[in-house]
Amino acid sequence: MKKRNELEKIMFHPTGTDLKPYEWMISATPQQEWIDKKGIFLLLAFFFTEIGAGLYFISLFYQYRTGLILGWLISLILGGGVHVLYLGNPFRAWRMLMKPQTSELSRGMWIIGIFAVAGFVQIVTSNFGPVFNVIMGILSLLIISHGFMTMNVIRALAAWSSTMVIPLSIISGVWIGCQMFQFMLAVSGNQMAQSFEIWSQILLIVYFVCVLLYIWGTYHASETAEKSISLMLKGDLAKYFYGGVVLIGFMLPLLITLKMWDGDINAGLIFLRLALIFAGDIAMRYIIMKSAMYQPLI
Repeated sequence: MKKRNELEKIMFHPTGTDLKPYEWMISATPQQEWIDKKGIFLLLAFFFTEIGAGLYFISLFYQYRTGLILGWLISLILGGGVHVLYLGNPFRAWRMLMKPQTSELSRGMWIIGIFAVAGFVQIVTSNFGPVFNVIMGILSLLIISHGFMTMNVIRALAAWSSTMVIPLSIISGVWIGCQMFQFMLAVSGNQMAQSFEIWSQILLIVYFVCVLLYIWGTYHASETAEKSISLMLKGDLAKYFYGGVVLIGFMLPLLITLKMWDGDINAGLIFLRLALIFAGDIAMRYIIMKSAMYQPLI
């Protein structure tokens, strides 16, 4: 009944701003289920799950057990906990596990479950054999791409079905995981933090290039996708893009990176850059989810 009342307000609003019954057939209409109200929990669930997997992925290369533990906890406890808030009744959510052959969300839950068990075994046993590392690396990358992969299969939303959505999500997870890893090294006094800065420099540029490629590719994909990008660059979401993504997520981290370009790093600056890219990446995810519009049927 509550859902029905909400739909009636949208379609027959007393102010005259209602959506006419036929408009969704001939005009692009914004999606609302995946970001408004409880939908914000989905954004945060994908974010925490993916950055935790990103930290785990980077830590594998250096057999850094502390990074593995923290990445595992962030991905499963923090990301999984927020996901439960979005799902509503967790006692019915298990039904999503039953359709991995047809549901990307179901496949993602299975991958996260396997990652949870295999990661626990690796952490407890400190097994860094090449086969185990490859398996955990693949699982980490699949989890990093899970959120945007789930969105990417919804072809009716042109902004999500862009070919650059998956590469952007992978770079995003690895980039933030890299920054978390470097901060942990710097705080512990590990000298490897200094030599690791080169990866921070490379991934910062690669991340922003992926953002630009997503914008360019999506803009030219279809008329509906063009409207989503216009909303991002010139519409109501422009302030989040230029203030959150460009300024906070790229320009300020770039200035910090240039300051440490000669290798003179410190934990304070690395933490500040980490906090900025956290905010910038969340802003980017919010914009992508919020700007999506359903393609008209006609």
